[in-house]
Amino acid sequence: MSTPSRPPYTRIAASLRDKIEAGEYPPGSRLPSHRELARTFHAAQETIRRAIAQLQTEGLIETRGQHGTFVQTRPSVRRITTDFYRRRPPGSTESTSPFARSAAASGGRASWDHETTRETADEQVAERLAIQPGEPVTVTRYLYRYDGTPIQTAISWEPSALTTGTPIELPEEGAAIGVVARFDLIGQHIDSVEEEITSRPPTADEVRALELPPGASVLSMRRTYRVGDKPVETADIVMAGHRSVLSYRLAVT
Repeated sequence: MSTPSRPPYTRIAASLRDKIEAGEYPPGSRLPSHRELARTFHAAQETIRRAIAQLQTEGLIETRGQHGTFVQTRPSVRRITTDFYRRRPPGSTESTSPFARSAAASGGRASWDHETTRETADEQVAERLAIQPGEPVTVTRYLYRYDGTPIQTAISWEPSALTTGTPIELPEEGAAIGVVARFDLIGQHIDSVEEEITSRPPTADEVRALELPPGASVLSMRRTYRVGDKPVETADIVMAGHRSVLSYRLAVT
């Protein structure tokens, strides 16, 4: 039984993708017009439109109104997960966050905004932190940027009972940086972290916050740090899918 051939627009999208990856169309360059592409590929303009829409969904190109279609110039950050969760050596003077280290390793510069509030846990957060609904939690909301481009949002919850009155009560203003280092400081030695990652369409708020192009998806991560069986921090992290690379190196046991 023969395999059905791919639709023409997918073949054209693949050809353009190869040219972008090979540098024939470098970042920031303008693609030929739909009419020129239709002549080059001997295709209808509707077929070209669908191919362009496919590449736009992948985040490879962006359309700038009447100016044409351009190869994306916005950077990608490699989220080096093993470095995110690596405990720094005792006495280490390193004072950068895991996100900043990943941005630097990707050749860029990290920056972020944050806001910390004291709230009460709803049922979902309480279940994730193994506390009772209504108990106080410390909530921090973040917007991360890579070379000035919004790339990730996060909202983190910690049981206030663990951190109130300690040097790490305010996550971004304490004596240590990063969740593992912070909790080490108060004798809570994190020994495991769970991640659950899905790809999905963004919400309207996420499109605005992350300045997403039409059709782009997001990577949604639910993360929880534990000390033994006790959760000490949980977070919802949303990454611009076309600007994020997740890099893992896991021990085989």
